[in-house]
Amino acid sequence: MTPREAASTVVAAALALSVAYAGVRWGVLVAGGADSYGYVSQAELWRQRHLVVHQDIVRPTPWPRAAETWTPLGYRPSPHARDGYVPLYAPGLPLLMAAAQMIGGFCAAFIVVPLSGALTVWLTFVLGRRMFGSLPVAIGGAALVAASPVFLYQLLNAMSDVPVTACWTLALVLASGRRAFTSGIATAMAIAIRPNLAPLAFVVGAWILLCDGDPAQRRRALIAYAAGVTPALVGIASLNARLYESPFVSGYGTTGDLYAIAYAGRNVVNYARWIAEVETPIVALAVVYVAMPRLSPAPPLSGARVLVGGTIAVTLLSYLFYEPFDVWWYLRFLLPMWPVTMLATAAAIDAIVARRVSMPAPIFLAAIVAVLAWHHLQFARSHGIFELGRTERKYVDVARFVADHTEPEAVVLSHQHSGSLRLYAGRLTLRFDILDPGWLDRAVALLQSAGRHPYLVLDDEERGTFRERFASVSTTGALDWTPVATLNGIVDVYDLATRVNPGPPLAIASTRGSRGGLACEPPYSRPPVR
Repeated sequence: MTPREAASTVVAAALALSVAYAGVRWGVLVAGGADSYGYVSQAELWRQRHLVVHQDIVRPTPWPRAAETWTPLGYRPSPHARDGYVPLYAPGLPLLMAAAQMIGGFCAAFIVVPLSGALTVWLTFVLGRRMFGSLPVAIGGAALVAASPVFLYQLLNAMSDVPVTACWTLALVLASGRRAFTSGIATAMAIAIRPNLAPLAFVVGAWILLCDGDPAQRRRALIAYAAGVTPALVGIASLNARLYESPFVSGYGTTGDLYAIAYAGRNVVNYARWIAEVETPIVALAVVYVAMPRLSPAPPLSGARVLVGGTIAVTLLSYLFYEPFDVWWYLRFLLPMWPVTMLATAAAIDAIVARRVSMPAPIFLAAIVAVLAWHHLQFARSHGIFELGRTERKYVDVARFVADHTEPEAVVLSHQHSGSLRLYAGRLTLRFDILDPGWLDRAVALLQSAGRHPYLVLDDEERGTFRERFASVSTTGALDWTPVATLNGIVDVYDLATRVNPGPPLAIASTRGSRGGLACEPPYSRPPVR
């Protein structure tokens, strides 16, 4: 290894370690909301070797959609068990979290995403060296991935976007090293994490068929790759048949529930605008570079255009017709193409500089990457990305208060906190966002008569929604009494049985770790009374 190669390796390793540190230091170490609760709690179900949660309270419940109202975020009612609910999300990430928890306990689940982020950055560097044969391009691509605002946003959340990106990048690295079977296994891991990206498997398959070599060798490599991928396809189909309606129905529903041709126009506008605002228009150079009739300089890896362009095209097509969203961080869906996109961007800059600028290309490329990284970090800071861990701490704070101040048999009406209250407070939750408005007062009365003290937990943005849904048909829906407690003016806890709280509400301060950072806390010691 030359001194230049050694220095580049050290820089790439430092970038990867910095990403891992950022994920732990500023990450959301809480299972709150739908996604992180869904993944972390499903990991526990895998460790217990059952994925159907049964609730005795469902069968005697008289109101409409009873099973749905007793199902927390991140889950859906089981079509095979009237009193049960099953995971909404694919099993790949929960299985990785379960493996980590078997080694390090509950909190180890939150290490999976930071480690995946570090692996993604390192693999981007390795892929850049193999694909483009250029250390500056490899370092530039890795740095652009590490500083990307959407990558950082997802790095700090216990969600599947960064792990699936790591697995797909690993698949490309292994494929570029002519390791077809292990590349298939890495692809299988990516599919288990994000099944709708299964078409990405055709990218490596096409590359194997088109790359240089003896036809018989290519056929053997393709068979080996397929042998690595197939277990994931069979496993996902089998799990779908067991948990849902058929092998072709996921926790989200059928393909028709998620995709429509009419979504394409809005998604094109959204993704183009978000990429320009978040990553700057310079990343469009990646598409220009791949679309050039002749790549210059020519990548040393045969068929590099297939791996780069195929990954970008298939990832975009996978979400072009997907249900649209209105927030920039839904660029997260496109993260699997980020490593090759950033490498192609760096390669395009390098090629332009080599032709048009007298300054040495590596220095100019480093300067541009540094400016882009600075812009990305400023965007991340101004959008509160590094505050996510602190703000999401509310889920544990509220749950601990509920655990300390409510009866074990209490029922908490909630929406956003419907999972975290079960995990961290051990209290049964009822989804008010699904409950029929005409049943609110009767549901409260029925719970009281059954000895289940009813409470209500509302986030700041949920107060208006709750009043709008219930105020016109329910005396409870007006929320015209003082909450029992308020978390920094963000989350209110109401007592629905008495509707009386003498004095001002108790203020709950957000808790922090003993070293000044955020701390992970274990779940409540007892499961909810069902």
